[in-house]
Amino acid sequence: MQEEGPCPPLISRPLRLSRIFRPDEAQHLEEQIPFRRKVAWGLVWVGIVVGIALYFIYARLLTPLLAS
Repeated sequence: MQEEGPCPPLISRPLRLSRIFRPDEAQHLEEQIPFRRKVAWGLVWVGIVVGIALYFIYARLLTPLLAS
């Protein structure tokens, strides 16, 4: 029968509890989402919602146009 050694650690890097309980004070600029990107995605979502709303409002009027 083979003797088993100690289990290897599951975490390969040291765990810092200060990062879990207290976030870093100095936030990195690379990790922040740029304002322009937030605005662009906001406009995309507004366009999708408006498009879906217009579809449900005017779908009855489009059906005769597609049938001919």
